[in-house]
Amino acid sequence: MSAPPRPVTAHHPDLDWLRVLAIVVLHLFHTGMMFNTWEWHVKSPQALPALEPVMSVLHLVRMPLLMVISGAGTAFALRRRGLGAFTKDRTKRLFLPLVFGMFVVVPPQIYVERLFRGQFQGSYAEFYPTVFGFVPYPAGSFSWHHLWFVAYLFVYCLLALPLFAALRTQAGGRFLAWADAWLSRGVNVLWLVVPLALTRVLLRDFPETHALLDDPRTFLLYGLLFLYGHLLGRCPGAWDRLVALRHVLLAVAVAALFVEVVLPWPLMPVVPAIVGGTVLLWSGLLTALAYARHRVRTAPAWLPRAQALSYPFYILHQTVIVCVGFLCLRLPVGPWAMLLAVLLLSFTVTLALCEGVSRVSWLRPLFGMKPRAAPPGVLTPEAVG
Repeated sequence: MSAPPRPVTAHHPDLDWLRVLAIVVLHLFHTGMMFNTWEWHVKSPQALPALEPVMSVLHLVRMPLLMVISGAGTAFALRRRGLGAFTKDRTKRLFLPLVFGMFVVVPPQIYVERLFRGQFQGSYAEFYPTVFGFVPYPAGSFSWHHLWFVAYLFVYCLLALPLFAALRTQAGGRFLAWADAWLSRGVNVLWLVVPLALTRVLLRDFPETHALLDDPRTFLLYGLLFLYGHLLGRCPGAWDRLVALRHVLLAVAVAALFVEVVLPWPLMPVVPAIVGGTVLLWSGLLTALAYARHRVRTAPAWLPRAQALSYPFYILHQTVIVCVGFLCLRLPVGPWAMLLAVLLLSFTVTLALCEGVSRVSWLRPLFGMKPRAAPPGVLTPEAVG
């Protein structure tokens, strides 16, 4: 028996739940980066290659899921505000934390990496002025590091403003009605994989730099995911179709996962491997969205608080992992015990810092958090607007 239709509300507990889950997975992934054989800021002297098959799959879906959810979030936000208010809100919640992060949150990562590699021996106070040389990392100390996602999302929001304006017109309304009807038929939503696969195939020779201007493959791929998320946010019928297709989507994702993990990729041509990975990416995202929409119909008691802390957690987590990981290198333990220590300590420290940030009014906007709720009976400007 299918679930009853979900009423249209301003809250989407399924997407909030997925966002929190994606942030937790991201923390696990970045902790694992210290222990696999891939290049990263701080590395354990003993690698754990066993982590890499799982991390390879997570790498395909972790950030794309966040981008699709962010794209849907823009659609929900534009239901409640005009383009001017939307632009102001995204500047406060994306650009301000990005600038703060580049000058305050990210530099400790670069400092610790320099210490780890023996490229710097002084104190942090001696290192910090090098940030203001504005020489891009890795040659210099100016970078957004893991905050690339925030930078890209802000740029997408700005570039999409004409599109958002067009979708408010009668012609835009007709297009959205057509898109909703098309996405609600058969397995049409799966065909959105084609532009993603073409992007990854045609631009396969461009490295993933996260530097915006020289990163066409990543920029276009995540731009498509942002637009797909926005389109889904505008097409309520598509969600019902996703729920109805959830078992089919899961089967496609499992089959793509089998091909990705089991088949000997060194013997496979490059293009089929990229296409297979893209099918896994898109079917995996749709499966997550479908099952979350089907299962998470009301917000559990812990979700609002977790959702509120997820953004500052994202901003802080990698810096904490790098710093805690560097300190844990001195522990006289094996790699698995060190992995567990770094994971638990960094998660606890990051969560404690987020709790602290949430309680300091002037810090909240620097981490993308909304102003603290006013006491009962007191109207804030946001409430009046």
